[in-house]
Amino acid sequence: MVYAVNRDDSHASRRRIPSRAGVTTGQAAETPTEDRRLSMLELEAWRSALVLADTLRALVSGAYSASTGLSAPDYLVLTRLSAAPENRLSGLKSLAAKLGWSASRLSHQLKRMSGRGLVDRVYEQDTGQLTITATPAAEEALRLARALHDVAVREHLLSIATPEELRVIWSLAGRVQAQHSARREPPD
Repeated sequence: MVYAVNRDDSHASRRRIPSRAGVTTGQAAETPTEDRRLSMLELEAWRSALVLADTLRALVSGAYSASTGLSAPDYLVLTRLSAAPENRLSGLKSLAAKLGWSASRLSHQLKRMSGRGLVDRVYEQDTGQLTITATPAAEEALRLARALHDVAVREHLLSIATPEELRVIWSLAGRVQAQHSARREPPD
């Protein structure tokens, strides 16, 4: 837990400071002790996970972006839209939550995609919600991107990893997501 120490003329008091990804705010915040630091194994595992994710993301998105013009964020948005009835979703916050993005990030992404003719954005008068629809051009680009995506995933991950390693990745990802979801759930 991180605390800031407030000092005035009469006494010192402590108050809890929220932290964001290990970054603390406040004046005299406590720092992690040596026993809370990552071990060499933990640090290397963490670095390896980041390198694996970044490398695979770059290799896979690189496989489809040149041929389709879709960026990795375009692909993620269009994949979510394609799973919806009529390639259409209502509610910016709902789609942002499904992507794990902020509403602001999604809004900027949709603006770029709209400018390139990939999505239509319509504010519904009766609900006040934004309805996002993939255009026919986006649907065609996504069909090709999916095929190239699948080939790249097979080439850069599935052909290298053993079935047991794939099960470990799948299991670990599920546990991390479940823990994250549990922390975000409102209390009963």
